[in-house]
Amino acid sequence: MNKVFVSTNHSHCSYHIYQPNQSDYPLILLHGTNSDGLASYGALLDAFDHREIIVPDYAGCGDSSLPEHDLTVSFLADQVIAIIKERGSKKVDLVGHSLGATVAAYVAAQHPDFINRLVLSAPWCHGDDPRHQLVFNTWQTLEETAPQQATAFGLSHVLSPTFLANMDPELIARICATKGLTDTYRRIALGKDLDIRQHLSKIQAPTLVLAMAFDTLVPPYRAQEVQSAIPNSEYDEIPSGHAVQLESPYPWVNRINTFLQD
Repeated sequence: MNKVFVSTNHSHCSYHIYQPNQSDYPLILLHGTNSDGLASYGALLDAFDHREIIVPDYAGCGDSSLPEHDLTVSFLADQVIAIIKERGSKKVDLVGHSLGATVAAYVAAQHPDFINRLVLSAPWCHGDDPRHQLVFNTWQTLEETAPQQATAFGLSHVLSPTFLANMDPELIARICATKGLTDTYRRIALGKDLDIRQHLSKIQAPTLVLAMAFDTLVPPYRAQEVQSAIPNSEYDEIPSGHAVQLESPYPWVNRINTFLQD
């Protein structure tokens, strides 16, 4: 697997290339708030159909830089577009999970000619929701003042109750003691207040919107709102909590593969 850097006007972004030049439409996988590309998808790359896969690390994740100014969806989208242009791809299949889904939706709306098919997994499109504000405000405050408690709080929302209840308590303790990524609170703040509603109707690519049925970080009604605003889109649910790559990875990958093959 190759690791590459690309520069934009305000940052540099690292990304990994798996099986280069193996398909007409490379697959780009965008990660969420408190992760990086390989941590999110590294164990699943062989489960996707045989093709070129591009896995970025953006905005403080991996070896990618954060801007000095406010972090925006547009900034993260610029990093993704820079990668597509550098690879010389005419079109890509774009998959985003969580915060990565909002970035993917924005990219698809602003640059429809680059997108063959789009998958938005556990997306949301705005922060104008009291429950969303409560969860994300609490998460951000803990991240700024008590990072270990922030990890525990996040874990309690990204895994379904049944899955979490059956985890080894020592494993839970080790996860909660793990140091988070650089300036995670800034990506939480972005997720708390972003608003891409006005862009969703501009998406032209066939789109699959996936909700996680037991997700308490981004509940299914938030994904349903996204799907209802996108033309030529379909909706489905995976029986999982938010961290589907950990909890229910292969049903998730199989549903995406089926959609991309249609």
